[in-house]
Amino acid sequence: MRNGARLRSEHYRDMAVHFRALAETEPLTSLRRHLRRLAAQHDELAADMETPAADEHDTPSAAAGDQ
Repeated sequence: MRNGARLRSEHYRDMAVHFRALAETEPLTSLRRHLRRLAAQHDELAADMETPAADEHDTPSAAAGDQ
């Protein structure tokens, strides 16, 4: 994973932790649910960034074949 993608992934994970912490202290049920949903979405974004795309693996061999 590239350094920039790793930093973005870490940022999304940090934001997920922050949203969960806010949800823990939120008295309104609907807002607490929304904060948890935001946390889950940020975790999913981070996981997507951490999973290498299939075409990333194909790019070096395709580039080598083009030369």
